[in-house]
Amino acid sequence: MTRVRTVVAVLCTVWVASVTGMSRARAAAAPDEGLNDKGVELRRRGDDRGALEVFQKAYDLTHSPRASAQLGLVYQALGRWELAGPLIEKALQTPSDPWVKKYDTPLHDAFTLIKQHLARIDLTGEPAGAEVIVNGVSAGHLPLGGPLTVSVGTVDLQVRAPGYRDDIRKVTVAAFQYEHIFVRLDKTPDLAAVVSPAVVEQPPAGGDVAPKVVAPPVDAGRAADAGISPRAVVKWTALGLAVAGLGTGITASVIHQQKVSDFNTADSGNCRQDGDTAKDGKTNLPSPACQSILDSSNSARTWQVVGFVAAGAFAATWLVLQLTEQPAAAGGTSGTAVGSWTCAPSLVQAGGVCAMRF
Repeated sequence: MTRVRTVVAVLCTVWVASVTGMSRARAAAAPDEGLNDKGVELRRRGDDRGALEVFQKAYDLTHSPRASAQLGLVYQALGRWELAGPLIEKALQTPSDPWVKKYDTPLHDAFTLIKQHLARIDLTGEPAGAEVIVNGVSAGHLPLGGPLTVSVGTVDLQVRAPGYRDDIRKVTVAAFQYEHIFVRLDKTPDLAAVVSPAVVEQPPAGGDVAPKVVAPPVDAGRAADAGISPRAVVKWTALGLAVAGLGTGITASVIHQQKVSDFNTADSGNCRQDGDTAKDGKTNLPSPACQSILDSSNSARTWQVVGFVAAGAFAATWLVLQLTEQPAAAGGTSGTAVGSWTCAPSLVQAGGVCAMRF
C-alpha cells in the first residue's frame, strides 16, 4: 500500500510539473502570438500602417521566424522592398519552424517577387566613421558591414562627417544591379587660416627655446611692383570675404526658410520633428520623405551660421586694419595708406575730435 501511494505521488508530481511547464511556455509565447494575430487582423481590414506598428513590436519582442516574415510581408505591401527582403529571407532560413513550414510556398513566392524590386550598392570611402544616409534614413557608418540593399529606381545617398563637406548624390539602379560607389569627403576650409595661416618657427637643434608662432611671409616684392602694400592686400581681401560670407548667410537663410515651409507641408502636413529625426505624425515612425527635407533644412541652417560668423570675423579684421592704418609719408608710394583716423584739439568739444582722413 505504501508503495502504491509513493507511485501515485510521483505521477502527480510529474503531471503538475508538465502542466506548469506547458502553461509557462504558452505564457511566454502569448505576447508574440497575440501581437501577430492582431497585426493579421489589421491587414485584413486594409490598415497596413497600423499592422506595421504591431508587427514591429512582435519582432522586437521575440525575433521569431513568424514575426520576421509578417513584418517583411507588411513592408512589401507598403512598397519598402529593401526592408522586406532581408526579413523574409531570415524567416526562410529556419525551414523547420512549424509556421514557416506551413506557409513555405507563399513565403518563397513573396521572396521571389521582392528580389525583382531590389538592387545592391557597395558604398566605400573616406573618412572612416562617416555616416551613410539612404533615402533619408541612416544606414550605418563607414566602413559598412556589406553592400546596401535598396529598392530599384532613384536612391538618395548622403555621406556626412563633422569637419567635412557632405557628399549628396542620386543613383538610379535597376533590378538585380550591383553598383560600387567610392566616396571621399573634402575637408571644410579653416576660416582662420584663410585670413592669416600661422607658421610655427622651430628652435635650432639642441636649443631650449620654446617654438614661437609667427605670421607667414608676404611676397612684398610682388606687392610693391603692383604699387600695393601687403597690408592693403590683406585688408581688402578680408572685406571681400566678409561680403561673400554675408551673401552665403543670406542665401542659406532663404533656403532654410523654404525648407522649413516644405517640411511643414510635406506628406499632407504629417511631418513631425523629433530631434534630428523626422517622423510621420500619424504613425510616429521615421519618414524618409520628411527626413530628406529636414536634413536639407539643417544643412542650410549650418551654412547660415557659418556665413554670418565668417562675415563678422572678416569684417572685424577689415575694420581693425582700417582703423590702425598709418598716414602715408611724404613722397611715399601711392596706395600705402587709403585712410586713417586723425585726432586734434577742438574749441567747441572738450577733449578734441577725431575723424577719418583719406
